[in-house]
Amino acid sequence: MRKFSNIMLALSIVSFTLWLLFRWYYYQSFSKEKIDAAFASISSEYGIKIVYEIGDDFFSSLKNPKLPNGPPRDSKVKAIRHRVLMRYPDVLQKALSKYPSEVIKHYLKAIYFAGEIEHDGERYGGTYDIYKKVVYLVDNGGNSKDQAMYAFHHELTSLLLLSHTFYTAPWLKNNPKGFKYLDRIYDSRKDEKKVRELITDIDCYEEGIVTNYGITSFSNDFSEYSAMIFTYPKKFKKIMDQYPRVRGKFKVWLEFYQKIDPIFTEDYLFGKSVRAGK
Repeated sequence: MRKFSNIMLALSIVSFTLWLLFRWYYYQSFSKEKIDAAFASISSEYGIKIVYEIGDDFFSSLKNPKLPNGPPRDSKVKAIRHRVLMRYPDVLQKALSKYPSEVIKHYLKAIYFAGEIEHDGERYGGTYDIYKKVVYLVDNGGNSKDQAMYAFHHELTSLLLLSHTFYTAPWLKNNPKGFKYLDRIYDSRKDEKKVRELITDIDCYEEGIVTNYGITSFSNDFSEYSAMIFTYPKKFKKIMDQYPRVRGKFKVWLEFYQKIDPIFTEDYLFGKSVRAGK
């Protein structure tokens, strides 16, 4: 009996020690100097301000903005854990490399990080502020590197889209006859989410939409194209080669991006070899 008690005591000590180590790892903090140093190359090359502390300027500065202006002031926000934040220099370097540096310098002034943003029961995966040219990235530690890059490309596209005149008719022409985005049908995002849960990404390809999040609105449809093209180019090209509506929308998307910078070509995006005479 005494031997059994000693074994249980030893197991308890080991478990407690492992728990302490886990908490240290999970909540490990880094000095401001170390964090700034990790993002230094991004800040210097692109002039991007990195914000990870939740201050007054983190929230929307307008009561009823006509365009997205960051999280509303009554949002519930949790700061991003430092260990999660320190994964992002490599993620952002790879994501930013997809664009000419002058494009980033012109359209993006800062990236704000949070571990969680919630408003009216809705949790944000990311958002943006068109007035301050800010992208908000939300990560509680559950995002893979690809998911983190995907979110960045999605939110950056929203800034690009609202910074230019965009005629939606050529884009919408590729949707099936009678198709309506969910924001034109439902007032509640909760209702939209219920519908989305019944539809897979693959179900959307035939309609010219590359993820089920794209059925929520024109803006999300367009931004999901950007996110997939820049994050998963091989996957996107495979879908595009199979579904004519996706190909049609891609042509509209490409024309928009080429007005931003002519570097955006199919060869540039998908790494195709250039054929003679083309």
